[in-house]
Amino acid sequence: GVHSMLTVSSGINAEYGENGLACCYYFNGSVILYSHNYHNGTYNPNTHCEYIIDIDWDCNLVMCVEIDMSLAQGSGVMIKTMDTSITYKGTKTPFNANLNDNSASVMFTSEDGGGEDNKWSMGMVCVPKTDYRSVCEICEDIAEQQLAGPDGDEVFKFIED
Repeated sequence: GVHSMLTVSSGINAEYGENGLACCYYFNGSVILYSHNYHNGTYNPNTHCEYIIDIDWDCNLVMCVEIDMSLAQGSGVMIKTMDTSITYKGTKTPFNANLNDNSASVMFTSEDGGGEDNKWSMGMVCVPKTDYRSVCEICEDIAEQQLAGPDGDEVFKFIED
């Protein structure tokens, strides 16, 4: 298996108000990202979280987005690579894609409301550049793991081969 590392720093930040949540996660392996409190669909208001995925240079990241992803009004997810920046807000549904890069940053922000019956998840899969499987196949391979959700209150899980 691929050696996976995770670095986490998070904390309550006065700048975002007392119920704000600021966090940053760093991953160097294939991973599924989840919103906070995924299982009961209530993420915090005033969340500012960044998930950085940085994998082997000979991989491309394939992004697999949960089908019934639902964001509260005023919430958004932004995916950035060297060449692209994609932002999803509210009810706009993202789609699976090959990001054609080996590193990406996913920034999640929510405004005052937080999530009521809202949750999202996103798989980021390392696909060797010599592997010509389609995005559909790759996302289908992890769909079951992804929809099972994280363990407890975790906001990520590494993808099992």
